[in-house]
Amino acid sequence: MKTILIIDDNNKNLQVLGSILNDANYKIAMAKDGKSGLKLAKKIMPDAILLDIMMPDMDGYEVCEKLKKDEKSKEIPVLFITAKAETEDIVKGFEKGGVDYITKPFNKEELLVRLKTHIELKKAKELITIQAKDLYELNEAKNKMFSVIAHDLKNAIGGFKSASNMLAEDIESFTQEEVMEFIKVLRDSSNATYDLLENMLLWAKSHISEIKPQFRKILIKEIAESVIDLYKSQAEKKHINILMNIPNHLFAFSDIETIKIVFRNLISNAIKFTPENGSITIDAKETGDYITIFVKDTGVGIAQEDIEKIFDDKKHFTTYGTDSEKGSGIGMGLCKHYIEANGGQINIESTPRKGTTVKFTLKKAKP
Repeated sequence: MKTILIIDDNNKNLQVLGSILNDANYKIAMAKDGKSGLKLAKKIMPDAILLDIMMPDMDGYEVCEKLKKDEKSKEIPVLFITAKAETEDIVKGFEKGGVDYITKPFNKEELLVRLKTHIELKKAKELITIQAKDLYELNEAKNKMFSVIAHDLKNAIGGFKSASNMLAEDIESFTQEEVMEFIKVLRDSSNATYDLLENMLLWAKSHISEIKPQFRKILIKEIAESVIDLYKSQAEKKHINILMNIPNHLFAFSDIETIKIVFRNLISNAIKFTPENGSITIDAKETGDYITIFVKDTGVGIAQEDIEKIFDDKKHFTTYGTDSEKGSGIGMGLCKHYIEANGGQINIESTPRKGTTVKFTLKKAKP
């Protein structure tokens, strides 16, 4: 229910306006002088103010001027109540910050239409302001993210280029073991480049609503195993043991492609931020109508103040892994987006130098 504040020293005007607005289902507040009207406006923050011009001590022009100078109340639309209709008085009202005027005697239909119009305009202006702020912040985040990704891509492709050039120019001078090392560098560089490009593409698609989930019954263990196979060589390189304890009977009603992306980002991150000889454990259990999946590592952990940044699209947060691995800083934002699109939730529990557990939920498939 919208609230209208009437500031008028005339009891008859208060009664008439109060009756009209009450019949139109508005919530009404009243003040009989400018000083108390100012105080009440800042307290209740009405959706609009009907303000009499001719009042003792402080007239309506002065009241309006004070309202517009206050950061808290300046956006409240003020409609002047006046017995005058001279151009000079109307112009003065607009100069002081008023948006419209209502003449006495009151025309009920005209009053309600004017009031409704200015309340809707105020709401539209607030929405535009919020959207403009969000768009600016998102654009800043995008620019920063693309800058970081461009730098990381340059490094990854640089390593690929350097190793391939050395092999192409003088492969006969290298031993078989050295050639294998070059091949591993090429593999790691290509994998890093692929992951960066894929996350960037998925991030862009998710922000223009190109990815539409296709829900069906999926076996959680099967998806987890397929993703673990993709990252097995990276885990072996750091001597990280991946344990998978997901039961065979857990089926979710979800989109398989977006859930694969979530598993890929979580397992990749766990490997990246777990030092040599560490471990990663993947569990799942039923919790009511949902399945809860846990990806737990014995890695470096995350400071509490950084956890919110990880999920925030408007902030770009990325750090190096324990073996100087780089990331795009958008993987966890994608995970949050996709889990919520699948009707679940995701959160992180972490202790610096002890490890991190990422927990997310998916809707359980019905038998």
